Amino acid sequence: MKAGIYHGIKQVAVEQRDKPAIGPKDVLIQVTYAGICGTDIGAYLHGGDAVGIYPGNEFGHEFVGIAAEVGAEVQGITKGMRLTINPTDRRSVETSGMNTTEIADMSGAFSQYVYVENARLNKNVFRLPDTLPDEIAMLTEPLSVSMHAVNLSQATKGDKVLVYGAGAIGLSAVAALQYKGVTDIIVSDINDFKLSFAKKLGAIPFNSNGKSLPEFVKQTWGTLKGNASEDTWNADVVLDCAGAPPILQEYMDNAKINSTFVEVAINMRPSELSLFWLLAKETVIKGSRGYTPEDILQSIDALNQPDCKLKEIVTHTFPLEELPKAFEVGSNPNEAVKVAIKHSL
Repeated sequence: MKAGIYHGIKQVAVEQRDKPAIGPKDVLIQVTYAGICGTDIGAYLHGGDAVGIYPGNEFGHEFVGIAAEVGAEVQGITKGMRLTINPTDRRSVETSGMNTTEIADMSGAFSQYVYVENARLNKNVFRLPDTLPDEIAMLTEPLSVSMHAVNLSQATKGDKVLVYGAGAIGLSAVAALQYKGVTDIIVSDINDFKLSFAKKLGAIPFNSNGKSLPEFVKQTWGTLKGNASEDTWNADVVLDCAGAPPILQEYMDNAKINSTFVEVAINMRPSELSLFWLLAKETVIKGSRGYTPEDILQSIDALNQPDCKLKEIVTHTFPLEELPKAFEVGSNPNEAVKVAIKHSL
């Protein structure tokens, strides 16, 4: 089979590899569409060791496809069924010798075939509705990341939500929030190109480059008083899909009483946190990692809604044979948001 292989910084190639063999409990999926994730771009630009993508291996984890082979003991899945997966549960930690990050990020979405060990419907394999095209269903995985964060935040209709970051995850957060009935959404970034997609999705875009985001939020949604008579912004939920170290401090300086902050982006650098303001404002701070089967099911349903606009973020589509070019384009934040790889059947 043709397989996308990661060889290191700025080095990806399409090579011939053996098609995976499956056991009686496994499923082999022929990939139809795949998406290049920010994790993949990070490995391409800076190295993949930190995110479990090692040189010489297949990689990619956002994809949809067709069940090409189904093990005799697999229940509820038949050959020809259109599927997506939970890549973190594609193999077991015990049998693979890998952690869940490595299992997911080296799934092989840029290869013609991906196998799922111990396949279980609605656990690690999910059927796609006939009304959901592959080129949209491909967005299930990034939307599931954002859906998990939104579910953790408990944001509901009537809430005001601030989203840091207008990348694929931040924009997916807009779609997840709208699915939950939230309409008052501000998205902050420093890239006008990406912010234009936030506007297309129906959020309020704000470029914070050289400008005050707290002042903009207060002007847009009003100013409240905190328990220490401090001025606060009127945001019920804040989702950090950017990962810049100053964000947590900015949130605490302006947080509404009893509001919720969810960290979605990967940020390896330390951030300061005032325990006084944590106490005084009674805020809730959560971390959001990955997703659950329920998040994935909700994401599939959200993408299948006629009013979902998330497909707008797919800026480019390349054939598998042009994978190196796709990564070059996807690495330019002023040109691309989500780059798709279309596999030939």
